[in-house]
Amino acid sequence: MDEAARLAVFRAQVENVRELTTAKRHLNRAVNLALRKADSASARIHTKVLTLIFCAWVEATFSKLIHTPYGFSLDEIGQIKEVTNKFGIEAGWSKCLELGLRHVSGSSKSNYVPNIKQKLTRIIKAYVVDPSLIRNKIAHGQWVVALNRENDAQNADLTPALDSLDVITVTIWFGVYEYLAMIIEILIESPDRTFHRDYWIEITKLESFLERAEHWSLAEKITKLKKKPPRQRGP
Repeated sequence: MDEAARLAVFRAQVENVRELTTAKRHLNRAVNLALRKADSASARIHTKVLTLIFCAWVEATFSKLIHTPYGFSLDEIGQIKEVTNKFGIEAGWSKCLELGLRHVSGSSKSNYVPNIKQKLTRIIKAYVVDPSLIRNKIAHGQWVVALNRENDAQNADLTPALDSLDVITVTIWFGVYEYLAMIIEILIESPDRTFHRDYWIEITKLESFLERAEHWSLAEKITKLKKKPPRQRGP
């Protein structure tokens, strides 16, 4: 890959992310309409499709991020892609963090960078890697009962996760990932200019978002949707 190829991939993924964002908006409307009508079957189906969109959106955004011009070197991009292709999304994100944080100058506290990596790794595990496991089951046709890797028994962990999946959960995934993507973008583009300042700004916003999200519930969302007047359509 050369710089021209990097830019071409970056521009392609910008377009892909834009289209996936549109798909997300349309599916959210479909879920909301189903919830307003108490059509639980439609809401459940659209939520599973929204989960597929979320993981596609994450994948496209991650690719866009690592190909950001004036960010990672071409060699670093190659390392991230190689690890991701061989070992999966979790390894790819870990390599992305490792390489990005190498460009961050140390502070007076020797644990500064390791603490950032630990915090971001926890967020990635909970809101990127774990959702991808649910997505994989849905993508392989396991919409109600998840099977184990060998497909010879039920997966006792992911079956309940499929059963409890709702639009609140997926909305939180999207929200967290937007903050995470902003942090990674800052890390890649300005590791020693604005990262130290902006990291704490964004991580504080993320933590505040998660605190608010703890009080969200599907029942409350349905109540609010039913109180809203229906959207007026044109002739």
